[in-house]
Amino acid sequence: MELLIYLILFLLVLIVSSTTNKLLPFLPLPLVQILLGIVIGLFLPNTDFHLNTELFLALVIGPLLFRESEEADITAILKHWRIIVYLIFPVIFISTLSLGGLAHFLWIALPLAACLAVGAALGPTDLVAFASLSERFRFPKRVSNILKGEGLLNDASGLVAFQVALAAWTTGTFSLSQAGSSLILSILGGFAVGFVTAMINRFLHTLLLSLRATDIASELLLELSLPLVTFFLAEEIHVSGIIAVVVAGILKASRFKRITLLEAQVDTVTETVWQTVTFMLNGSVFVILGMELEMIAEPILSNTIYNPLLLLVSIVLLTFLLFTIRFLMIYGYYAVRTKRLKKNMKKYMKDMLLLTFSGVKGTVSIATILLIPSHLEQEYPLLLFLVAGITLLSFLTGFLVLPYLSDEQEESKDYLMHIAILNEVTLELEKDLEGTRNKLPLYAAIDNYHGRIENLILSQEKKDAQEDWEALKLLILSIENDALEQAYEEEKISERAYRVYQRYLKNMEESINRKLASRLTYYFLVSLRILRFILHEIFTLGKTFRSWSDKEKRRLRALDYDQIAELYLENTELVIESLENLKGVYKSSLISFMQESRLRETAIITSGAFVERVITRVKPTNIDEMLRGYYLERKLIFEYEEKRLITTKYAKKLRQNVNNLENYSLKEAANTLPYDMVELVRRN
Repeated sequence: MELLIYLILFLLVLIVSSTTNKLLPFLPLPLVQILLGIVIGLFLPNTDFHLNTELFLALVIGPLLFRESEEADITAILKHWRIIVYLIFPVIFISTLSLGGLAHFLWIALPLAACLAVGAALGPTDLVAFASLSERFRFPKRVSNILKGEGLLNDASGLVAFQVALAAWTTGTFSLSQAGSSLILSILGGFAVGFVTAMINRFLHTLLLSLRATDIASELLLELSLPLVTFFLAEEIHVSGIIAVVVAGILKASRFKRITLLEAQVDTVTETVWQTVTFMLNGSVFVILGMELEMIAEPILSNTIYNPLLLLVSIVLLTFLLFTIRFLMIYGYYAVRTKRLKKNMKKYMKDMLLLTFSGVKGTVSIATILLIPSHLEQEYPLLLFLVAGITLLSFLTGFLVLPYLSDEQEESKDYLMHIAILNEVTLELEKDLEGTRNKLPLYAAIDNYHGRIENLILSQEKKDAQEDWEALKLLILSIENDALEQAYEEEKISERAYRVYQRYLKNMEESINRKLASRLTYYFLVSLRILRFILHEIFTLGKTFRSWSDKEKRRLRALDYDQIAELYLENTELVIESLENLKGVYKSSLISFMQESRLRETAIITSGAFVERVITRVKPTNIDEMLRGYYLERKLIFEYEEKRLITTKYAKKLRQNVNNLENYSLKEAANTLPYDMVELVRRN
């Protein structure tokens, strides 16, 4: 039960981190998760949590690297195999020696072999940390491929270097030939295990297909179990589990694609499951990193033996050396290569800096240093502190420096063409209105497309523009409310029509995205309304409930429809005029779009479906009309792609969106209970 509680709390932390990142986008998600991890660590006694390194590598790092290798463009990565091999071996080993030497110079009491173990733990680039950076910044394709190739394979060389340093520390002996043979054996063994498990997985997949005994669940379980089984087997025979899962992931993805219904269904489900699993595992990496940072730092900072200034200077100097060694080694590689190819060195300076500062460290470094025996860990807690401090500082350095070297991720400008496609679909659906008697389903489909256009436009606007949009919606709501109350007081609208229109305004009010303070105020006002309604019913002996029992009083009449439509038209004039007066205050494009949306609603007010469509909630029965819209959308995507108005990559993304929307629309188990209840109340 205690484990379950911790798991629930952990999932809540991930939700809080994601929400915080959405509300405060200038704070990177990994940084938020690290901070939350530090906060958790403050409330947990050191004895309550200790990272099980083997379990962490097997259950978290292994599956993440498996998925990265499965999705990686191996052909593109292999084009840069020379520099990847260079970064995996010479750079890591020279970094290990340099960092270990400086750490021993700064802290002479630490054994040299122990300091080399620190250098080995900090040698490899953390692919998980790099992946979090690559989501925030735009990297040139060649740089991204180099870093992915390095991140997929360098943990093996780092772990072997660490194990050699640890053996030299504990036994007092070092053999270069033994270290080299251990490295070769670990890598080749990892390749062999990854190849064997991938082939077994492929054989089981083929066998199940041939026996017609497979389904989505079994295929998904085969996929998810592959990295776990591969890592376990590799570690059991003392070869690189990291290399094994990477090889298994590459071979799993490297097979001929068969276009069958089962394959398509499995791919869709697998993609969704992996997205969720990857988010959870990535989040766990940074939350655990924060927890470890706090728990490692606490005994050192609270101990008067250690000089805080020297600790800070050591972390800064070692981090500086880490990036300096990496830059010099990369610079040397490019110097030799450009001289041989007779190219200008300055052309590659930005690539060299990106490769340098993208080589950040992460939780794998801490997990590696925690592989030392527990008695040595307790005897030399400074080792853990140095690794944790350098890991955090290198990660923060990457976030601070990379914005100046790379462009922030921006949405493709193809979204303008996307808006044009949705507008054309809307125009085609509006043409269908002319020959249709029951216009309500078509109106619902058109509304759906207009809502998508609105969301698409707003998603591309800056936060200020989005806040302005919500402010304008609040203004319209205020105008509608005032006009409704005045019309009711002047008896221009019946009580039945007043209640219906009031429900429409409440629905509008609920849909407005408010700031936190405004949202709290809204909830407070809603609570007051509910309290006032309850008190009113108590003092009037349930007047409202008694009126509901009268079917005649509740049923809308033709006159009520006319009153609602007339009031809506009058309010539209006020809204359009008010918005026009605000064109100098708010962005003109937002004002114009809001005016057009309002006029579009009033243009069809004479239709008998207006009240059901705009005011009340009617069960959606427009599947055929939505399918017609999706057909038109696919047709237009093809035409825009053929005319090269959108890229092939963006067209693929749009088709996937249409497929997802269509699958959701065709879902048979749609819950229509709220609509059925409303309809039941109307009939009774």
